[in-house]
Amino acid sequence: MNKSNFERAKWFPIFLIAIILMIIYKAFDNLTGISVVIGRFIWVISPLLYGILFAYFLYIPSQKLESLYKKTGAGFISKRAKGLSILTIFILLILVIVFLILIIMPTVFSSIIELANNIPSYIRYITDYLAELADDSVWDDFDLAGGFADYSTGFVNRFFNQDAIEQLTRGVINFFNGIVKILLGLVISLYMLLEREKIFDFFRRLNNALFKNEKARSRTVKYLKQVNAVLFTFIASKGLDSIINMVAVTSILLIFNIPYAFLLGLITGLLNFIPYLGSLIAVIFICLLTILTGGLNKAIQVLIPLLLFQQLDGNFIEPRIMRTSLKISPILVILAVTVGGAYFGIIGMFLAVPVTTIVKQILMEYMNHNELSE
Repeated sequence: MNKSNFERAKWFPIFLIAIILMIIYKAFDNLTGISVVIGRFIWVISPLLYGILFAYFLYIPSQKLESLYKKTGAGFISKRAKGLSILTIFILLILVIVFLILIIMPTVFSSIIELANNIPSYIRYITDYLAELADDSVWDDFDLAGGFADYSTGFVNRFFNQDAIEQLTRGVINFFNGIVKILLGLVISLYMLLEREKIFDFFRRLNNALFKNEKARSRTVKYLKQVNAVLFTFIASKGLDSIINMVAVTSILLIFNIPYAFLLGLITGLLNFIPYLGSLIAVIFICLLTILTGGLNKAIQVLIPLLLFQQLDGNFIEPRIMRTSLKISPILVILAVTVGGAYFGIIGMFLAVPVTTIVKQILMEYMNHNELSE
């Protein structure tokens, strides 16, 4: 290599790094616009995402039923075990959806309306309590009553005005759009479960076509298996544990005659998808709302069985369902949920943990591979 070629070769990596840094800087400089584009793309392909979610969640029960149908010994049933198992699962799922729509959802919607109507009275209760704090109380120096009054006024003005009514109307429209997308997702998941072998074969052939090197192929397969394991753990296992949490918490609240029991149980089940933080936030929210509706003694009474169940779930139920942990630290969970929620809202909060786990595992695998190759 002559001197001029050598100089160009030496400066090329520096030039490439500079371009990459400029791209990263401009990306962060326009992060809001990028998040809007990504959010719009996720909204467009949401039926496919729902389909993947349902397929992961329904895979285990369909596999169990398929093995049972094969053991029947009947030729007609054994040959069509996969299709019959998927058909059975979807019939049961439709029955559950109908039950939720006819029985549970009206109760949840009425609880939401009642809670929204009572928010102003709850705000007045908290404001009066803070105002009655003794003058020599340590909290008096922080002017909690004034700060809460300012915050609550802004909250009420934001959610209880004409704009809020328009937002509510758009929310109702989006709700029915979401129902349609969920139904499309169920149809997509049906075909994904029926054609799963063909889907796996397609990605295997695509991997072989993209990577001619055998080591690159094996590493790609390893990464994809890790992604699949994380998604399966998060969607199927965590989903089943969340349903158990929802049923258990709702039952506890009904036993203690706590208002909004079905709504609070649903919130608990959804928040359970956030490791470490979700269950804690749900318990705190339930206790605060119980104090407002039933007093401190009632909140303590319901707090004890909630904490006992959380211990039972964390130490016995969840480990046996999930088998493999997501292996992500609480600090990383907090950071991921904060960033995901800030830029992508509720969906970002729920997707933040599995996405962060996948990125973390791939990075760790890449670093371990490079360390071993040195």
